[in-house]
Amino acid sequence: MNPYKLTKRLLIFIGIVLFIYALTFLVRPQTLGEIIGFTETSPNALVEVMAFYGGLELGLSLFFFWSSLKSERYQIALTVFIIVFLCAGVSRLLGIILYGFEDPSQPIVTAVELAFPAFAWWIRQKLSTQSISN
Repeated sequence: MNPYKLTKRLLIFIGIVLFIYALTFLVRPQTLGEIIGFTETSPNALVEVMAFYGGLELGLSLFFFWSSLKSERYQIALTVFIIVFLCAGVSRLLGIILYGFEDPSQPIVTAVELAFPAFAWWIRQKLSTQSISN
């Protein structure tokens, strides 16, 4: 498949996933507690969930949608994705090592957070190679 088409599709997919994730926590921040077992429902905790899990994810979502509109933005968008999600995956892995986990969701999410940046890096390399040859 053409790496430009693949990148566009990946950026749109990432944007959709993050958009849904963001809306969930903007509309109903208590959902985080239900998903991961976090029981704090103080106003500060709910505001923090809305801001970080809702607002930040919404911003990332819009960035990836925007980036998908022009191929000149693909390299930087993939780089941002790689850095952000690789850091999340490594941090989650460290958390699992330090604190363990209660169910398979944490190792599964860790694998996704590490595999998708690896895939994005591979696509980025394909884009770089194609750019050089053009």
